Amino acid sequence: MNIIKAILPSHQCWLQTLHKISLLFFMYLSQKIFLCFSWTLLPIILRKQGISLGAIGFTTLVYSPWALKFLYAFMVDRFYSTRMGKRKSWIVPLLTVSLFMLPILALLSPQEDLTLILSAVFVLNLIFATVDIAVDGYATDILEPDERPWGNMIQTCGYVIGYMTGAGIFLIIYQQQGWQTTLMIIAALQLLIMAPIVLHKEMPPLFREKEGQTKGKGCGHESNAWSFVKQPGNLLFLSVAGLIVLSDRGGAQLRLPMVTDMGIEPLMLGKLNIWFSSPMCLFGAVMGGVLLRKLGNQKILIVGCCIAAGVNFFSAVVFQASCSGWLGIGIMMGAEKLMAGIISILIYNMIMTLSVGSQSATRYAILCSLVTLFGMGTNPIMGRLCDIAGYFNFFVGLSVSNILIIFAGTGLLKRIPKLAR
Repeated sequence: MNIIKAILPSHQCWLQTLHKISLLFFMYLSQKIFLCFSWTLLPIILRKQGISLGAIGFTTLVYSPWALKFLYAFMVDRFYSTRMGKRKSWIVPLLTVSLFMLPILALLSPQEDLTLILSAVFVLNLIFATVDIAVDGYATDILEPDERPWGNMIQTCGYVIGYMTGAGIFLIIYQQQGWQTTLMIIAALQLLIMAPIVLHKEMPPLFREKEGQTKGKGCGHESNAWSFVKQPGNLLFLSVAGLIVLSDRGGAQLRLPMVTDMGIEPLMLGKLNIWFSSPMCLFGAVMGGVLLRKLGNQKILIVGCCIAAGVNFFSAVVFQASCSGWLGIGIMMGAEKLMAGIISILIYNMIMTLSVGSQSATRYAILCSLVTLFGMGTNPIMGRLCDIAGYFNFFVGLSVSNILIIFAGTGLLKRIPKLAR
């Protein structure tokens, strides 16, 4: 009997944790499927219409709401309905609006109504970015300290499954069935994913006294956000993160137009995303999480930059050798996502470390959005450079810069006590 009593609380705790992370998985997944589909498909459509790489880089501005979350994140913490719940007040209505937008979007044509589609994608990004703020806040509210690593892992899993589905399965469906059918199926899947989110009863926050201390400060959230950004450690982190994002995202978006120019169709690209990109991203996230605990931030930065240098050099070789076969391109895409998984875990870990406090969700959104803003700002510049230099010279140059980033990044990390290890 004593043994049963000792085991039962642990068993109940495990079930409670499983319930939390399962719910968070659906919340993170609900944001990603259509966005990953559009993120992959739109550059292909634009390139087939003869749009320059620099112009394609500017179209990533439709994803700018993810970089601007810091401007209004405090509102998600401040305004809500106590009857519905602090987080569900934002999550459920916004996901419902997105659900109704998808069938309307299906009526448009990517070839004839591209401007309208880009505008709608911008609105959907604004919706999903706001949902993301609420979900991050909900995770912060309900997860115990020893459950937070599971929360980070499930966030990455939600992205990977969303990428595998949106940029893999639905890219294949689009090639075979067309835009309208694909959007209707995405809408049906979105409805199924939303069901457990809508039906669940919001869990109370674990640290009520901290919420009470910050509630009612009004505009103080904005000034606190600015003072938080100005802290020396955070400014140094943003410098490091900018270098890391340059190492990761510098050529990622340009590989899609490159493989399109090499004759790869969406059907093949979707298959490669399913069999190479998504599994390698998940493996990279798991490997990054395991290695991070053993090696620390500086050594993981070195590992990530070395992989990035190899990926970019291999990309140049793939293009120069006209290696349009599925194996060479699949290895390139898989290695890119392996690098992205490792680097994402590194950035999220540093952001979480710097965001601890009574307004952790808002701080997390501030740092995340600023990192995203830098990444989006580099896309048009990188596209223009690639237009001038060509794919081969561009990726070789980026590979060299990845090695140089190791020295600058590790030097900056040593100056941040919380992240120095």
